Amino acid sequence: MLTQPIRQPAQRSPITPNQAGTVATLMIEEETTISDAPLYTPEDIGGGLLLLGLLLSPKPPKER
Repeated sequence: MLTQPIRQPAQRSPITPNQAGTVATLMIEEETTISDAPLYTPEDIGGGLLLLGLLLSPKPPKER
């Protein structure tokens, strides 16, 4: 047995063709770009170039 009253949904008016077109447009429309800031890409040549320079750099002299 239910202890809470059950509410009947309110009657809604049908959607007009104009409203249906607006909803369809919003669902199909692509998102716009917020910023043109460069994104981090791990494949960027900068990281590889830094590693290559580190590997090719001369070693410090050994102390005796």
